[in-house]
Amino acid sequence: MSMNINPPGLLPGSSEADLGARVLIVDDEGLTRMMIRRVLEDSGYRVLEAQDGQTATRLCDAEQPDLVLMDVRMPVMNGFDACRAIRRSLRSRHTPVLMLTALDDVMAVRLAFEAGATDFITKPINWALLSQRVRYALRTARTERELRESQLALARAQKIARLAPWRLELDDGRLHCSRELRDMLGLPGTEPVAMRRLLRQVAFEDRSQLLAFVRRVRDGRSESEVEIRLDGSSQPSRHLFLSGDAMLDEGGRTCAIFGVAQDVSERRQAEAERSYRAHFDPLTGLPNRVLFRDRVATAAAAAQQRQQRFAVLNIDVDVLQRTQASVATDASERILRAVARRLESVMREPDSLCRLEGDTFAMLLTDIEAEAQIAGATRRLVEAFAVPLQVDDWELLASVHVGVAIWPGDGQEVDTLLQHSGAARSRAREAIGSSCHFYTADMHNRVIDRLNTEVALYRGLERGEFELHYQPKVDLASGRVSGVEALLRWNRPGCGLQMPDRFIDILEQTGLIMDAGDWVLREACAAVRHLPLSLAVNVSPRQFQHPRLGERLMRILDEIGFPADRLELEVTEQIVVEDEEGAIATLNDLASRGIRIALDDYGTGFSSLQRLKRLPLHTLKIDKDFVISLETSRADAAIVRSTIELCHQLDIHVVAEGVENDRAMAMLRGFGCDIGQGYGICRPLPLARLTDWLGSATVSALAGGRPGG
Repeated sequence: MSMNINPPGLLPGSSEADLGARVLIVDDEGLTRMMIRRVLEDSGYRVLEAQDGQTATRLCDAEQPDLVLMDVRMPVMNGFDACRAIRRSLRSRHTPVLMLTALDDVMAVRLAFEAGATDFITKPINWALLSQRVRYALRTARTERELRESQLALARAQKIARLAPWRLELDDGRLHCSRELRDMLGLPGTEPVAMRRLLRQVAFEDRSQLLAFVRRVRDGRSESEVEIRLDGSSQPSRHLFLSGDAMLDEGGRTCAIFGVAQDVSERRQAEAERSYRAHFDPLTGLPNRVLFRDRVATAAAAAQQRQQRFAVLNIDVDVLQRTQASVATDASERILRAVARRLESVMREPDSLCRLEGDTFAMLLTDIEAEAQIAGATRRLVEAFAVPLQVDDWELLASVHVGVAIWPGDGQEVDTLLQHSGAARSRAREAIGSSCHFYTADMHNRVIDRLNTEVALYRGLERGEFELHYQPKVDLASGRVSGVEALLRWNRPGCGLQMPDRFIDILEQTGLIMDAGDWVLREACAAVRHLPLSLAVNVSPRQFQHPRLGERLMRILDEIGFPADRLELEVTEQIVVEDEEGAIATLNDLASRGIRIALDDYGTGFSSLQRLKRLPLHTLKIDKDFVISLETSRADAAIVRSTIELCHQLDIHVVAEGVENDRAMAMLRGFGCDIGQGYGICRPLPLARLTDWLGSATVSALAGGRPGG
């Protein structure tokens, strides 16, 4: 792992006071501690180490480090509990604590702030920024320390002015409260309050601190301070800062403790809110530009290590621009929150969404392996805003404009990616309605072509642009046609007849394959119903995964009146490999309904003799690559022959695809192959031409002109 580490000495923008500062690293992973130590020591800091939270709390009390850098997930005592323990200690309660959290663990961030953390750093750690974050936290802590000293002077002035004073009588343990303190505690009346009653209002973790504070003042006859939290059931949790001094009787003995209370709840809340607001947008709750930049930098480091790409999507939604002139500010805020929730609804689990400013958002897409993933994300964004936004009693139509920049080709720095994705978004705004644009021209053209194809496929299904061609299958022993395989074609306007390799994958990925598959089965069954032929239909992985596939198919067969035993479903071995037990159960269900099962493309990639024995197969189709090379490859010829013999032993019929000539036909017949299929017999034909061909086609016709060629 490469690290850009500053040399020892004074860092840019740091002060002499930062040099030699002691930093406590708390992490159960020794390698992580070693790497952090190296970065910090090279930057001029002194380093202490602890492997768990319990050890860290002891070191904080004993060594009083200037800053704690602590992981949240550790054995013995986790980072949250350790942070609370540090905050309860008088010696280290003001020590800045930076928590190490996962990149997308927003809940851990919230818990860290609630436990008293000063700030957080995301994992994987951006080593180049680590020293800067530590320097910033030390500088902030120094400023806060100076502020606390000033506030202490002010508190003493308030004590003289009797601002929220109190007096604890040691002989009877009763507390005399001023009106101001009663208001802080929510106490009625004016009578003294028993100390034990007040103790019940103190947070359980802080009660021992309060009692220790009383003992110190009583025994040491010196002024002392403590901060406690109140957990009253009738009011929100509050933080009280108490300072006290001993009061002596005539004999010089401590008879009471006089003190002043200050409510610091707002200050503590402000400290947590300040850090939270530095990284999150208060209106939508989304990460802001600062945190997004950090996440993009982390994604770049991870992508470089894994040799993967990621994309930055720059997004604006124009609904606010069209409505803000006519609605109140609070309505605009509700609209903006609705936009944020709509954007969140289309995110994948590993993605990140942030609000950059106004109605401009950014999305980080990580683990990009193929352009189709980016196209899918932009398509989901466009589709999401095709549905009106529901805000109060309004339904608002919005257009979304998306600009895309891809790391590393479109930029390797965070600012460059944001700039280029913003430029691409500006190009997208030139279009009418929702649109997206890629910063790189060739990528834009490919993705837009895919999106256009997706839209065209939707319309093609509605407009009846699909058609079926049928390829005959011939019984090699008798020369008679025994069945046909239905093959899908798309007559795309302006592009001509499209083969399946141009659109099947898109049908599969968009889910349109379910509607297309139902249409193929209905159309093919209706066409072949009155012919004395079996019908083979391909089943895609998504179709096969339907939980009630058998019921779905039988409903269509009953609707058309097509016998189940004349239907043969062709599945690939890849479908079986992904979930063999589930696939076998589905195939057994189909076979029990009378539907025949064919294993397609046998011999490519995942072939298994063991699997042949387990699957309820009626037919096996030898891949055409083996059949085409029969005449030139003795090895392929031997494989084909042995496969045919094995299948016959298992009572499985064999279909040879890719029969191109008489010689291959003769060899297959000699091997005992049952069925032949290929261009040498007949190309796929529309139904009308198929009917004409069926009247005269036999195997012997191959020696002459080949009908349908």
